[in-house]
Amino acid sequence: MDKLLLGLSTTGVGMLVVFSGLVILIVCISVMTMFTGRSKPAKAAPAPAPAPAPAPAPVEEAAEEEDDLSVVAAITAAIAAIWQEEGHHDSGFVVRRVRRVQNTSARARAAREEQIYSHF
Repeated sequence: MDKLLLGLSTTGVGMLVVFSGLVILIVCISVMTMFTGRSKPAKAAPAPAPAPAPAPAPVEEAAEEEDDLSVVAAITAAIAAIWQEEGHHDSGFVVRRVRRVQNTSARARAAREEQIYSHF
């Protein structure tokens, strides 16, 4: 019985210390936010869908640009399909930019590929 009471008191003291530390951390962050003048960004109203871009002028790299546009269209369609399955079709989500990440280390690329292929 003594061991049970000792265990419960140790658990109680541990939880008290952790939650006190969290409260102190929240207060410190709030005070630092007030001193720096930053505030939480206001939630902006969803922007209207952008107008379709004018057709690009024919250039030698037009094929590469068309490939990029087809990749953007494929990514946008995939995101829309996933959101429609989950019931978020009225969320106002818009893909504004898709950019290729090229300056990554081999470790980051391997981790990304592992994340992608682990769901198959």
